Amino acid sequence: MDVMIHLLIIMAMLLFELTWECPPAKTRYDFIIGVLSPKAGESPLQGTFDEYSKMSYDRVAKCFNTPYNVNLDVENLLNITKAGWTDIRDGIDTALSVQANTKRAIGLSVVVGPFYQNLAMVLEELQIPYIVTDYMGFEWSDTSRVDNIVKWNTILEVRPSMAEFNNAVVDLFVYKKWGSAVMIMPEFPKDNQVCQNLARQMVEHNISPITYTLKFSEMEDEMRNKTAEVLRNVQLLEQKHIVICSPRDDKYNLIQLVLEEASLFQMLADETYSFFILDPTTQLKPLTEINMYRKGFFAAKCDILAYRYKDIKNKESSNFNSGYGFGAADAAKIINDAKNYYLDRHESEKYEALNKELFLTVLKEVVISSGETGFIQFNKDGARVNYSLSLYNHGGINMYSKEATWMKKSDDLEKSKDTAFHGYLIPTQKENAHSKEARGIFKDVERVVVVQEEPFVMIRKPPKGVSFEGNDRFEGFTIDLLKKISQDLNFQYEIVLTNEYGLPRNIQKTDWGGIVGEILAKNATLGMGAISITSERKSVIDFSIGVVSTGINILITRPEEQFNMFQFLTPFSLQLWMAIIGSSLGICIVYLLLDIRSTHRVFTLKSTLWFSLGTLLMKGSDTCPRRTSQRILTTGYLFFVLITVSTYTANMAAFLTKMNLEEPIDSFEELAKRDDVTVYTVNNSATRNFLENSGKNTDFHRIWEKIGLVSNATEGRRKVTDSPGTSAFIFDSMINSYSEKKYCKTQSVSAPILLQEHGIAMYNGAPFKSSLNIELLELRESGFIQELKKKWWENTRECDFDFQSRSSKQVSFDLQHTAGVFIVGCFGLGLALILFMFKKLYVTMTRRFKLKTNRNVKGDETLCKETSHDMNSYDTKHSIV
Repeated sequence: MDVMIHLLIIMAMLLFELTWECPPAKTRYDFIIGVLSPKAGESPLQGTFDEYSKMSYDRVAKCFNTPYNVNLDVENLLNITKAGWTDIRDGIDTALSVQANTKRAIGLSVVVGPFYQNLAMVLEELQIPYIVTDYMGFEWSDTSRVDNIVKWNTILEVRPSMAEFNNAVVDLFVYKKWGSAVMIMPEFPKDNQVCQNLARQMVEHNISPITYTLKFSEMEDEMRNKTAEVLRNVQLLEQKHIVICSPRDDKYNLIQLVLEEASLFQMLADETYSFFILDPTTQLKPLTEINMYRKGFFAAKCDILAYRYKDIKNKESSNFNSGYGFGAADAAKIINDAKNYYLDRHESEKYEALNKELFLTVLKEVVISSGETGFIQFNKDGARVNYSLSLYNHGGINMYSKEATWMKKSDDLEKSKDTAFHGYLIPTQKENAHSKEARGIFKDVERVVVVQEEPFVMIRKPPKGVSFEGNDRFEGFTIDLLKKISQDLNFQYEIVLTNEYGLPRNIQKTDWGGIVGEILAKNATLGMGAISITSERKSVIDFSIGVVSTGINILITRPEEQFNMFQFLTPFSLQLWMAIIGSSLGICIVYLLLDIRSTHRVFTLKSTLWFSLGTLLMKGSDTCPRRTSQRILTTGYLFFVLITVSTYTANMAAFLTKMNLEEPIDSFEELAKRDDVTVYTVNNSATRNFLENSGKNTDFHRIWEKIGLVSNATEGRRKVTDSPGTSAFIFDSMINSYSEKKYCKTQSVSAPILLQEHGIAMYNGAPFKSSLNIELLELRESGFIQELKKKWWENTRECDFDFQSRSSKQVSFDLQHTAGVFIVGCFGLGLALILFMFKKLYVTMTRRFKLKTNRNVKGDETLCKETSHDMNSYDTKHSIV
């Protein structure tokens, strides 16, 4: 029966959807959304807003035309920064005419973006709803709404007033019974209105604020000096609570600057200090997880407190938008829900066009249970109510731990007798660690600190459309080993990153950095990766047995094979070739001298040159010496040719059948002698410590004198590949070996020295050391560690050749090996053809000249004979007469 009723309800709903029409029938409403932008171009709100605005109800899509999203340029179009409110209406008209084909500002249905008081006045007059996403969103804003008591009728606040945000801060101080605080804020008045309001509220609640303003300077050193001076005064005044008030921190970067300087003053390592960060953005950019680890803030023992609008999931801050995009997604959801509410009201009230008064009413009735900024609900004035702020601690051992939840009191309770608090501050109930069920060798989720280093710890590259979180973000030899150990010993872990392995930062060795520093500070239980077991480190922390053996060697650019088309000339030096040619010419001259007086001369200049050349090329000649002196000379010359040709043939085989390589560096001794090579190693590593403390007048000390320091092995490898032949990198031999197999431009050379072992770091007296050592022995005996080495070194190989084996093997002849021989042969062929053509031309021209000369002589003789005959005839004729 219940099933039948349920089916009937579903069929009725489907029938209603099919037959339902927009009131009045077949009417589609135009909807124009004005999205504020800081300057010309697309609004920074636009991308997020468009993404969520596509999600709508079926009947909303049926009754509303696709909305026009009009960009309203605050700086150039509305001209708020220069003209105040005088150009706002004309600017809206211009935007509508260009982007939405309408010229009346009244055509706007709703405006979304940061709050501008002058714009709010105009929209109030036009009765256009104004959804406020931020109060300090753009570079310039005429108010931050901390002291504004005007009751706006058309405004809906997605971002509550900053005055209420300050209420939560004051309530925290009252709850903690902190009677004073140091406030550090920017000096610019428009940016510290929020801070001044907070200071006044503190005074009203008997809290003494000591304010310091820092003037923004483009010189980083100047800003740091000013910040250091303020913190020095904080220590002198013995103040333990510092409020960093930076409402536009992406502009000043004040939060991170103060924390960095506080770290140098050892304030972050002091549990008695508390830092409160007042930043209206929810992301708190300087305190994202990656920056926390990179700057070392995660090692802080003090409290670093900040309010957020929404709980952090999976300890990731990527879910929070900041700055311009804050609240855009929620604004889109509010508008879509309001359209749906608007259609419900039409059943009793029908309008031909969108009724803005009714739409404003339904906007304020929208309730969203889980928005991007938490629970969303408005009162009749458009102010946000029933929202909560989560107080998070970014310091201490447990990063991103939720300390409390703050909720504003309702209007009725604000009038009650309890005036000490503005809202409810509800502390988070901490789970008792002793009540947890023991898991393996650890009772809790333990932090394992590592250094990102190929192939030990690497960031996984997710496929398109997939994102990795938590421990799944990492891969590598160490990650696989840690997974296996945790499975066998039954414990859970959390991987955290640091930027170095660990060396003492002072002479007394009381302050350590990197993995060692994290173990000493109890910020991590285990340290893993390519951390070597050294006596210096073992003096302050403990290690397991060795996981893998290693040493240090040199990484250089792989020598390239050099091909020379005239490689056949390389067996002899230039001087030797000149000596051979000179000797052959000298022999020719001697032959000429010995045969110069002979009546039967055989060795002319031409025949002598041919005889010398033919003998040198082992070909022989038709010319044969007859005199005894010439034969003795020929015997000596033939012996000279025999030895020369035999030596050349032997060397030629070696030069042509083996690779001709650049001269590589193959030892530390040779590296110390090469002044043209820059040497690098990783800063704050055991390798650096070894080179720095090596004895004087040693090769290692000479290397240290020209050393360059890099942050990690990846940067060192890039230094080598970017400067082929002029750079070398000294570091862990296993890491260099991986580079040689993975990156084919590099080569690992020299036998490893300073043989050590990589181990697992832990604090002294750790009770789980024996269990960990037994597990490592079992993994070593079962071959698991050897299989891991094969997986991450051999199976990831991308270079198909082995340098050592290839350099000693013969290679097949190729055209490039004997190209010079072909060039010489072609030169001889060309020279022969040129001489042949020249001789042919010369003979032809000579014959033509002779023929022409003979014809001219014969013609002259004929002419002379004819002239003589005519003269004789003339004389005879006149004689008769």
